[in-house]
Parts: sequence; C-alpha cells; structure tokens
Amino acid sequence: MSPGTIALIVIAASVAIWALFMANITIRRGRKLEAQFGTSKAEEAPEPAPQKEEKPEVTVQKVPEKQRKPLTPDQLAVSRRQFLNRAWSASFMTFLGVFGMSTLSFLWPKLTGGFGTAITVGDHADLLAEVGPDNNFTPRFVAEGRFWLTYYDGTGEAPIYDLVGAKDTQLQALYRKCVHLGCSVPHCETSSLFECPCHGSKYRLSGEFYSGPAPRGLDRFPVTIQGGKVVVDTGDLQTGPPRGISTWDKFAEPVGPLCVPD
Repeated sequence: MSPGTIALIVIAASVAIWALFMANITIRRGRKLEAQFGTSKAEEAPEPAPQKEEKPEVTVQKVPEKQRKPLTPDQLAVSRRQFLNRAWSASFMTFLGVFGMSTLSFLWPKLTGGFGTAITVGDHADLLAEVGPDNNFTPRFVAEGRFWLTYYDGTGEAPIYDLVGAKDTQLQALYRKCVHLGCSVPHCETSSLFECPCHGSKYRLSGEFYSGPAPRGLDRFPVTIQGGKVVVDTGDLQTGPPRGISTWDKFAEPVGPLCVPD
C-alpha cells in the first residue's frame, strides 16, 4: 500500500471519529432535553396559533448608544459545555491541519540531494582511471545514488546509449536493482558480470542482459560532464536495453568463474 493511500485512510478515519463525536454530543443533548421536559421538541403538539388582534401601529424609538445597558457577566459567560465543544473542535481542526500539511510534505518532498536528484560523483579523469582499464575495469558503487559507475567502450548502437551519454562520457550509471524482482545486484570480480543472488539473473559489465529470468538489461541513469565533473541524474531512470543486445565484445562473455552458478 502506497504512503498516499495510507495517509488518505488516516485522514478519513479521523474525520469519521470527529463526526461520531459531534453526533454523540447532539444525541445526548436531545435526550437531556427530553428527560427535562418530558417530550422532545419534535414530539410537542403544535399549539393553535393565537388570533392576531388588530393593534394600532406603535412607533419604536431607538435607544441612543450612550443610554444602552451593557451585557451582564452572566450573559457574557461561556457555559462549560460550550467551552468543551469549542475546545474539542479547535483541537481536532488543528490536528487535522497539521497532519494534512505533514502528509503533503511527505508526498511531495523538496529533494535537495541524494537519490532522486542530480549527484556529482567526482572528477571525470579520475573516475575513468578508477573504473577503466587502469584498474582492470572494476566498477564503483555509489551508495548515495544507488548505482554502479562502470566504464564503457562499446559501439553504443542501441538507442539507450545515446539517452544516457555513454559514448560521450565513456561511463554508465547502472541502477543496482535487478529488473526481474528488484533485488540488489552485486558485481562479481571473477566473472566481471553483475550477478543477482536471488534468482540468478546475470548482466554484462555494460549492464546488458546475459542470462537468467530478467526480461532486459539493467536500467540506468543519464551521465553528463559539467565543468570537468561527472554528474548523474538519479531522478531520470531509463529502461535498460532488451535481450539480445551486445555492444561490447570484450565483455560479451564472463572473463572467469561465476559467483552465482546457473
């Protein structure tokens, strides 16, 4: 169940409880009047309307403000029942307003960093040396963005490589989630594949599908270079390439033993 659905259920339940509370107060007040007068107002027999007598027109003079009598303390006082009713209503409306604003803030957060935003990973030249041939093509996991940063030197013939800037940057940001059932996919150093430990799906270093139940290659984020820095937009997830795509012959097959046997 999504957070938005849960929030709506809680708000609806709160409104229902408040309505029941106010209905209970109204019923109790009616019963008290019925017990006090012997019958409810609805059951009182209507009295015959008295015949109006013709009276001479009377002119009412308005009392000047200076001569008006001020209200007595008893007239100005608030009864205990009125005070409790108003206090309950004000408290509930305050709670509902604060809860509603908190819910909206939760559902539409203002992202200022981390996953879902553009993340600056580091200097482009340094990252190429870290994940490229100088370091045996070892990918780097960026926990803040939940992706693997990998080197790419393939043909880039599939449309996805243009969308994520793989050819221009020689880098790819592969989302760590397996596209089969969402398990986190680690990198196997011996095979140089990404191998899912849950159901055995395997992906090449380029993120392309290699084997297993996965329907396609790993999803990925666009990578750009801004002022010599590598920036990954984790708010723009792109669907991975379909099965059968192989654009980098060097890593078309495992380079060593598998970490997760077939």
